[in-house]
Amino acid sequence: MNPLKGALKNLCGPGGMTGALIITKDGMLIESHLEGDVRGETLGAFMSQVALTIKNGMAPMGHTAFTRYIMQSSQGKIYLEDLGKSLLIALSGLDVDSGKVNVALFQAANEIKKTGRLDV
Repeated sequence: MNPLKGALKNLCGPGGMTGALIITKDGMLIESHLEGDVRGETLGAFMSQVALTIKNGMAPMGHTAFTRYIMQSSQGKIYLEDLGKSLLIALSGLDVDSGKVNVALFQAANEIKKTGRLDV
């Protein structure tokens, strides 16, 4: 199994994450581990625009970047983790343990960076 796919699969283990993907900043899908009818290409394109909007919206406040951003809806949560030149996106339900999610995202991001397959 490719190391990026393995990192995403580990992230989606017993911690409550239901899917994860890595995209470039312009929305191109690098790797994904998604279940059901979730389309990685569509989600990646949408989330790249969300990340750009977040960055541009925070600029007037003096924030030039974000490390992690969490969005919550009535259906679940979406986590955006900045990896440098790419983004890690993880999906979860509402009932996840925030502490475990933070640890899992940190570990996944480090594992992805260690693969050396992304120029982060």
